[in-house]
Amino acid sequence: MARAVSSTTTRILQGTASNAATVVSAHKTPFHVNWLVERLHTEAVARCVQTHAVGRLLDVGCGSRPFRDLLLAHTRAAFGVEIDRERYGRVGAESGERLVAETAPNEDVPQPDAWADGMQLPFGGGVFDTVVSFQVLEHVPEPSQLMAEMARVLAPGGKLVLTAPHIWGIHEEPHDYYRFTPFGLRYLAQEAGFEVEEVEPLAGYWVTHAARFCHYLQQFEKIGLHPLTRPLMALSQVTCLLLDRLHPVYSDAWNHLLVARRVPDTGAA
Repeated sequence: MARAVSSTTTRILQGTASNAATVVSAHKTPFHVNWLVERLHTEAVARCVQTHAVGRLLDVGCGSRPFRDLLLAHTRAAFGVEIDRERYGRVGAESGERLVAETAPNEDVPQPDAWADGMQLPFGGGVFDTVVSFQVLEHVPEPSQLMAEMARVLAPGGKLVLTAPHIWGIHEEPHDYYRFTPFGLRYLAQEAGFEVEEVEPLAGYWVTHAARFCHYLQQFEKIGLHPLTRPLMALSQVTCLLLDRLHPVYSDAWNHLLVARRVPDTGAA
């Protein structure tokens, strides 16, 4: 049975998402370690949001909200929830023990609209038309529970757009639990009550190779070898992007994007 919508939830749904600036990725050139994968991920997310996002949207695990303007441009309202207050919250913020995140007008780093656990979302059933979650699933100890919660808050027929890694190094430890094949993502979505529309690899072997090689090079920057590592990063990423377009091997994709539709509950009127 769906939870009742609390007064705090009502406040979030009434539009507390309107007063934060958008963070633009700093990884703008091939000389940065994550330039290639961030470019491909951003392009894929933008394309899917433009196609599928409508109505009220929930961004689960929104972090610093890099896609906030994109989401707002294609929906009636976009709300973000995040659990990691230590990483994304403001030190000493008045809202330290509150659910709703307060955003000071003089800050330029977007805050979530609510501090909440994705495995127990503080919303009633079926209150969103679109749910997105980007690079979050691997950090959740029970991904099936998160998938079920995202299905619960979606209205029947609503869309889920999600990305998750397949081949990537350990990060944000110790909260890094899983990697996902396209078949694993499809299974999790179907078990949660979704009809999967697509599972798309975000490039193939060569992009994965470049991404891992750049992270390998990054360790040498600790001893001041930036003049050597940064040109190598740029050469690797540009070359591998071209090679991947010539001969991608999708079984070695670094990441996948899932689009799924919420199926109405059996017996619904």
